[in-house]
Amino acid sequence: MKRLIYIMIGIGMQLNATAQDSLTIDQCRAMAVEHNRQLQQAREQREKSGYDVMAMKANYLPKLDFQAFNLLNTTSGSIGMPSAPLPIYSYNSQMGQFLPAVLTDASGNVTGLSQYAEFPAMTVKYKMPNLFNASLSLVQPIYMGGKIDAGYTMTKIGQRISDENIRMTESEVIVSVEEAYALAVKASEMVDVAKSYRHLLQELLKTVESAVRHGMRTRNDLMKVQVKLNQAQLSVTRADNAYDLARMNLCQVIGMPLSSPLLIARPDITSALVEEVMSATDDSLQVLSRPEYAILNEKAELARQQLRLTRSDYLPHLAAFASGGYTNGGKVTVDATSSLAGTQRMYDHTLIDQFSGCVGVTFSMPIFHFGERRGKIRSAKSSIRMAEIELADKREKMTLELAQARNTLREQLTALEIARLSVEQATENLRLSRSSYDSGMETLSDHLEAQSLWQSALADEIDARTQLIVALGKWRKAAGK
Repeated sequence: MKRLIYIMIGIGMQLNATAQDSLTIDQCRAMAVEHNRQLQQAREQREKSGYDVMAMKANYLPKLDFQAFNLLNTTSGSIGMPSAPLPIYSYNSQMGQFLPAVLTDASGNVTGLSQYAEFPAMTVKYKMPNLFNASLSLVQPIYMGGKIDAGYTMTKIGQRISDENIRMTESEVIVSVEEAYALAVKASEMVDVAKSYRHLLQELLKTVESAVRHGMRTRNDLMKVQVKLNQAQLSVTRADNAYDLARMNLCQVIGMPLSSPLLIARPDITSALVEEVMSATDDSLQVLSRPEYAILNEKAELARQQLRLTRSDYLPHLAAFASGGYTNGGKVTVDATSSLAGTQRMYDHTLIDQFSGCVGVTFSMPIFHFGERRGKIRSAKSSIRMAEIELADKREKMTLELAQARNTLREQLTALEIARLSVEQATENLRLSRSSYDSGMETLSDHLEAQSLWQSALADEIDARTQLIVALGKWRKAAGK
């Protein structure tokens, strides 16, 4: 009977199409996952989080930096020193020491130097026309209050959140493509139903026209069939337009040009689906496998690590360092003037021209910040409680969402079974009605009503199957599948 139904609604071409020519729902899922821009962005975020982990991990290792600068300025100056006599010392053997050669008066007072040397007048000039420095520095953190550990853990959490975000986005994309696919299948089959109904009316019109010519039917019967046929033709046009829009929507979702012709394979709804739904485990356990729950759980852990990071700002920090460099710059010039030698340049030298280095440790310890530490830590603890409350609230809502999705899916399974039974009954009713009409035992209005009921039953079966596919995708998403 099922085969007869599908032959009657004109979908033999789709059912007999090969897998190579038909676009299956699995292929649409794969194409949508590959094409979707939100997924591309989520994957890029995942790659970015990997780089963040790499950057944070480097904080455990020493940092080697090179720095160089060249300073040009106009700083200059000079210092003048006047000339002066310098005493000449000779050794006094009686006193056993060197004494200056001096002149004394009758009282023994020193009146001057009997022998001396001239200390020339000097002018010391300095300027800083250029100062160059190049240095290497090496810093190795020893203890930073747990800041590095907390930061690294937070980047790893961010990486896991990115992974779960990809899963969540994929599930959303799959649900959307399944809905678009189901609507396209529905629109395609509604076209076939409309054409099949039109074909029935066309055959009936020929029969009635023949009967009118032989005086067995009135023209009133003929007009009734023509009106129904006109309505059927309008239904075909509307169904074609609906299918064209559904096809374009599916093309957009899977990343194909909107003008692409599609041959869509009809999804197979089997009893295994019923078994899958009925054998589902406890809702609260299934919720734990959802990416949304995993993201919320990771956010709560992220808040805990933020507390560690905040506390680390108020703990001791210890690091070792070493640096070395070369400095060159400054110039000193000394000009000396004497009565005998005149003016001579005695000294002309670069002030700084050397390599230098140092090693050491740095230690810092916050002592008192007027309540800043307490306020930040309490704020971080509040963030943890907020994240835990949100996690508990969303878990309950996700459990409720899963239960609702399962109930909807079960309702759609029942609706499909009833719709298929209605199609069988409407098909049999149409067969009996046509036999009765041909034998003159049924009026034309009753026969037209049987055809209309048959068309409506087919449309209801297609709609129930479409809603079942959509409900199945939403249930699997709610169950973390």
